[in-house]
Amino acid sequence: MGKENVKLNHALEYLERGWSVIPIKPEGKRPAIRWLEYQKRLPTEDEVTQWWTQWEDYDIALVTGEVSGVVVVDCDNDNAFKASQEAEMITPIKVKTKRGVHLYFEHPKDGIRRGPRAGVNSRGADWPQINGLDFRGDGSYALLPPSKNYEWDYPTDVFDYDEMNVWKDWKPSLKERINDGDFHFSKLDLSSVKPFDPNEMLSEWDRTAKYVTEKFPTTLKIPSGMSNGRNERVMRYVSECILNGYFGSELRLRGIAFMNEFFVDALDEREFEATVSSMEQSERRNHPERFDEDGNFIGQPLTEEFKDRPRKLIQMKDADQLMEESKGKVYLIEPWLPTNTIVQVYGYSGHGKSMFVQHCISALCSGRKYFGCFELGKPARALYLDFEMGMSTIARRLIEMRQMHGDTQDRLNIWTPFVDKKEIDLKRREGLEELQAWITFSDPDVVIIDTIRSAYPGLMENSADEWSRVNQLAVKLRNSGLAVIMIHHSNKPSEGGLGREAGSTNQLTVLETQIKVTQVYKDEDTAKQNAAIWDGSYERPVFPLLEGKLPTDYRLYMVMEIKYGKVREWTDIHDRVQWIGFGSHNTKDERCVVASQSTKQRAKAMALDGTDPLSIADTLQRPLRLINEWLEL
Repeated sequence: MGKENVKLNHALEYLERGWSVIPIKPEGKRPAIRWLEYQKRLPTEDEVTQWWTQWEDYDIALVTGEVSGVVVVDCDNDNAFKASQEAEMITPIKVKTKRGVHLYFEHPKDGIRRGPRAGVNSRGADWPQINGLDFRGDGSYALLPPSKNYEWDYPTDVFDYDEMNVWKDWKPSLKERINDGDFHFSKLDLSSVKPFDPNEMLSEWDRTAKYVTEKFPTTLKIPSGMSNGRNERVMRYVSECILNGYFGSELRLRGIAFMNEFFVDALDEREFEATVSSMEQSERRNHPERFDEDGNFIGQPLTEEFKDRPRKLIQMKDADQLMEESKGKVYLIEPWLPTNTIVQVYGYSGHGKSMFVQHCISALCSGRKYFGCFELGKPARALYLDFEMGMSTIARRLIEMRQMHGDTQDRLNIWTPFVDKKEIDLKRREGLEELQAWITFSDPDVVIIDTIRSAYPGLMENSADEWSRVNQLAVKLRNSGLAVIMIHHSNKPSEGGLGREAGSTNQLTVLETQIKVTQVYKDEDTAKQNAAIWDGSYERPVFPLLEGKLPTDYRLYMVMEIKYGKVREWTDIHDRVQWIGFGSHNTKDERCVVASQSTKQRAKAMALDGTDPLSIADTLQRPLRLINEWLEL
C-alpha cells in the first residue's frame, strides 16, 4: 500500500468546501504557482491533484476574499489577539499558528473589495495600528492546516462553515485615531475663511479712492459739508497706519497726504494734531508691550493664546506617522482622487463634466470596483453640492446612475437649493457656515462643488485676489482630511483650440490634479459647432473602439475624452488620455458605460492571458516592480 498523501487529501476537502487553495513552498511561504487567476476562480480537482502529487510536502494556502468567501484576521502575538477581541473581531473558527492565531470570518460578498492588507492600500478597511495584527482579504492568502506549525483550534470533525461569523468592517473611534502629539488632520473650521467683502479687502486709502471715483469722477475730491465723513475716514486711515507701525512724523506725513489726496478741505492743523496725538497715546497706553524702553514700536506681540498653544512641526522622524495619517496615498478613484486632495474638473458647457463626475462618484459610493478605466477604492461617502441642475434632471440622472452602478444607500448625498429652500453663497459668511453645517451633518469623504461659478455668484474670475478666497476654502477642506472636487467652466473656444479653464491662473496654485472633459462627435461639422473633438481627428478613431465593447442592441449616445491638465504628482499609473462612452439600449430604458482600458487594466488582462510580468513590462513600458505590484505578486 502506498503512502497516504495527507496534504492532497486536505487540499481536496478544502476545495470541496468551496475554498480556493494553492500550493506554497515550504521555505519562504511563497506560492509555487502563478496564482492571480485563483483569486477569481476555484482551481479544478485535476489541478489540485496535480500540484500535491508533484509537491507532496508543499504547504496549503487559502486564497482569501470573495473567491473563497473567507477573510482572516492574523494575530501574531497576545497583544494583537487581545486588541482583536476588544475590537469585537470574534469568531469560533480559529487556526493556531506558530506565533499566534488566525481568526476566520465569512466574507460579506457585497461586491466590496477588502484587502489584501487592511490599512495598507486603497481597498482595505480602516485598521488598528497594533504590531502583529494583520488582515487577509481579497488578493491575499493564509496558510491552512496541516501546513507546518498550523492546526485547527476547532474540532474538524464537527466543523460547520455556517458558524463562521460574517466579517464587519472595523471602524476606529476618534480617540483611537488621534493620539496626543501625533500628526493628524485639523478639525474642519471654516470661520477663518474670509467671505468676499470687496470693501473689507481694501485698505482705507483704496476704499476712499473707490468712493471718490464713483461719486465725484470729475473732481476726484470729496467736497466739504454734506456729511462727507472726513473725520471718520481720517481716523480709520491713521489707525491703519499705527497698526502697521507708523508713529511720529511719518504718521503725520501719511495722514496729511491722505487728506490732500481725497478732500477739498483738510482738517484744521491743530485738530489734526490733536486727533493723531490722542490715537498714538491710546495705542501706547492700551498696548505697552508693543513698544521698547525708549518708546519705539517693536511690532505686534503674540497673544497668550498663541504663546501657550502646543506647537508641532513635521520632522523626518514623523514620516511613518504622516504616511499613516494621510493613509499613504489611499485612492478613492485611482489615479486621480486620493483622500485629502483638491481636484478641478473643467470643460465647455454641455460637454459632460458634471455627468462624468456624478457617475464616478455614484459608482464609488455604490461599492463598485471600477468606473470604466478607473479603479475604485472602498465605498466612500460624498456630499455633492449641485447649484445648477433642476429637479427633473437630478431625478433622471439618479435613476440612470442607480440602474448602471447600483444603490448608493446613504453614502451619496446631494444638496440642491430647490430642496433645501436656502441658498449657499460661498462668497458670504452665512454660506460658509451653511457649508460647514452640511459637511458636519453628512460626514463625507469627498465634497463636490458644481460649479464654482454658481457657488460664488458674481465671481470675478480674472481676479487673483478673488480666486485666493476660493483656494483658501479648498485648502481648509483638504486639510481636514476631505477630498475636494471643484467643477469649473472652460473659456469660450478660440479659433485655434478648445479653450482653457476660465479665469485667473491663480486657481491652479492649490490643485493637485486638473482634468479636462471634452465631448467627441462622429461628425466633423457637429464637433466644430459644439467646440468639441471630431473623432476623425484621432489617429485611431474612438467610436469603433467603444462600440466594440457595447452589449448587444446598445448604441453610443455620448463619448467623452478625459485628459489631464496639471498633475502635481504624475505617476506611471496615469494615462494621459482616456475615453468614456455612455450607451443606451435600442428598445429598453437601460444604459451602460464603456471605456478605453487603462494601462493597469491592460496589464491584468495580459496576465490572465498568460503573459509573464517581464513581457508585460516591456510591452507597456512600465517598470517591472510596478507590474508586479499591479498583479499583486
